[in-house]
Amino acid sequence: NTFSSRTFDFLPSSSRWSLAVSQQQQQSVRVIVNSSVSSSVMGSASASPRNGEGSKVHHAKRKMIEGMKQYLKMGAKRFMHTESARCMLMYDEVKTFKAIVDKCEKVCQSLRHANDAFFQQVASTLESNLPLSFEYNPETGAAEMVPPVQHTVAGGRGSGEEMRKLGEDVSLGLEGEVLRPIAAWKMHAESVKKRMGELEDRRLELDFYRRAVESLLATHDKLKLQLADNVDGTGKERVERRMHSTWEKKQARDVKLQASLASYSACESEVYDELRSLIADAMHFKAYLNAAISVQSASFATAASCMEIPVEDKRQEMVVSARGSGGADAKKQNAAAPPHGRHDDDSDYE
Repeated sequence: NTFSSRTFDFLPSSSRWSLAVSQQQQQSVRVIVNSSVSSSVMGSASASPRNGEGSKVHHAKRKMIEGMKQYLKMGAKRFMHTESARCMLMYDEVKTFKAIVDKCEKVCQSLRHANDAFFQQVASTLESNLPLSFEYNPETGAAEMVPPVQHTVAGGRGSGEEMRKLGEDVSLGLEGEVLRPIAAWKMHAESVKKRMGELEDRRLELDFYRRAVESLLATHDKLKLQLADNVDGTGKERVERRMHSTWEKKQARDVKLQASLASYSACESEVYDELRSLIADAMHFKAYLNAAISVQSASFATAASCMEIPVEDKRQEMVVSARGSGGADAKKQNAAAPPHGRHDDDSDYE
């Protein structure tokens, strides 16, 4: 029987000892673990025994002791720990796939932000005024604006408004049809992760009682052999009392073992069903990606049609005309004004 590293994944980080403990050190480590865990946990239990806290502490003690025993492979030759192979293997598959889902979600979020920025910038650019052209008029001696054929990039502000609306629609479409289902799957995966932790807790408690029952049964068998070795007098009575006491402890542990086994079996079945459901939902990711492509395709097709809308923006035309006429008037005034230092009166030169 070899200890699976996956079994130890659910232990607290403070309990994860290095696997490099040598054979000579393991015996001393076991003594330290049992004594330190017993003293610390029992001290906590005596300090706060109210409102069921004592039972929680005892449960934590059993889980920690059994986890450390399995980690250090104590009794590994004669004790095989419980393991749900199907749940562990399926959960490993889910963890591998979740890493891919995280990358996919990140890319889709980047796509949503990029689309929003793209359509906003396109709208702003379409509504921007085109640069004006000027040419020299020999009659006036000034540069005059050439009437523009098109005042804005789009030829009208309607195209810009449509682009902004498209950006909002794309963002909402990606959120509702792609990102939200992916987030729901990830939440389900986190829920399954917590259930796997609960399953590991119940597994350790089950193995704790299994180990206790097997140990008591072995002790009872040894005492039975001693009694068969013609023990007489007080020695026989002492062995019989120990046998009776051991058997009573074994029966009490049997009751807890059966309850722990039923709890573990029920939890294992529930976790297995949740894992199957999670894996089945993973098959819908093709539809999510297809939805992302469809939303993109529809939005850009609509954007292309918006570019062909011939809308003349009178407001922009008025602004451009005012800007052009204002500049031309100013240049006319500058041209009409006498240059600096020029004098028409010839008497100044006499």
